[in-house]
Amino acid sequence: MAAALVVMCSGGVNADEEYRAWPGEFMRMGAGARAMAMGNAYTAVEGDLYASYFNPAGLAAMVEPQLALSMKYLSMDRKFMHLAYGKRIGPDADFALSWIQAGTDEIIGRDLNGNPTGALEDKRNAMSVTFAKAVSSWLSLGVNTKLSLWKLGGENAKAYGFDVGAMLSPFKMLSLSFVMRDINSRYTWKTERWNSFIHGADGQPLEKKDKFPVYYTAGCAYKTRGDKLILSATVESVQDNPLGFDLGGSYSYNDRFSVRAGMYNYTLEDGLETGSLTFGFSLNITESVGFDYAYVPDDFEGESIHVAGILVSYGE
Repeated sequence: MAAALVVMCSGGVNADEEYRAWPGEFMRMGAGARAMAMGNAYTAVEGDLYASYFNPAGLAAMVEPQLALSMKYLSMDRKFMHLAYGKRIGPDADFALSWIQAGTDEIIGRDLNGNPTGALEDKRNAMSVTFAKAVSSWLSLGVNTKLSLWKLGGENAKAYGFDVGAMLSPFKMLSLSFVMRDINSRYTWKTERWNSFIHGADGQPLEKKDKFPVYYTAGCAYKTRGDKLILSATVESVQDNPLGFDLGGSYSYNDRFSVRAGMYNYTLEDGLETGSLTFGFSLNITESVGFDYAYVPDDFEGESIHVAGILVSYGE
C-alpha cells in the first residue's frame, strides 16, 4: 500500500507541466452505446439525453423527459456504469442529472519492498448536473457541474469541476459544436496514513493534488435522407497528445431499427496510424423504450468492450 501511495504522490509532482497518468480518465471514456457505436463522434449530435455527457449544449434540443442506463463490459475485471435522467424545464431549457461509476476490486497492493499486501479496491464515482438553454434559433449553450470521488485502498480524494459547451445550427441539417471539459478539476488527497513516511517542510502531512488536463473537442453532424442518415465527426485535443479524430454514422431503416458504425480515436503520429473501428445497433422495443448495443475493440490485450444500454422516453 505504501508503494502505491508513493507512486501516486511522485507521479503528480510536475502535474502542472506534464501529465503522465491523467486523473479523471474514466469520465472521458464515453457513455452510452449509441455514441460509442459511432466512434464517440457525438459532440454535435443533439436531442437525446447522452448529449449531457458529450456536449451539455446539445441537451437543449431534448423535448421529452428521458431516462438512460448503460453498462460497459471491460477486460481486466473493470466496471463502468452510466445513469442519467433529464427533462425540459421551460420552453427552451433542459436539465439533467447523471452518475458514472467505474473501478475494480482486483488490484494487488504491494509494500515498498514489492511484497503483496492484499487486494485493493478502486472505486470511482462522478455526479453531474447539466443545464442547457437555446438562446436563439441557431445557438444553444450548456454547462455541467461535476463532483468526482475516488476511493483507492481505503484512501479518498474528491474533485470539483465543470464543462461548458456550445451548439450552433447555421443550417437546418448541420450542427457544429465546441466543448471544454474538466475545467478547474483536480483530485485532492490528504491522509493520515502518509504521516509515517511523507511530510512537508513544516512536518505536516503533504496534501497531494492531481490536476485534470482540460479537454477540448469540436465537432459537426449532418443529417440527410429525411433525418434517417446522420454523419458526424469530432476532433479532440488533450495535453501533450496528438489530435484525435472520431468519425461516425447512423442510419435508421425504420422507426424500430437503426445501425451505427464509426472510427474511434484515429491519430497519426510519427507516420503511424491508430484507431478502432466500432459498430452497433438500436432497437426500439416499444414507442418509449429503446435498446442500444455497441462493440468497441479494447487496447488491453486485444480484448473487446461490449456496451449495452436502455433509453426510456416518457412523452410530454
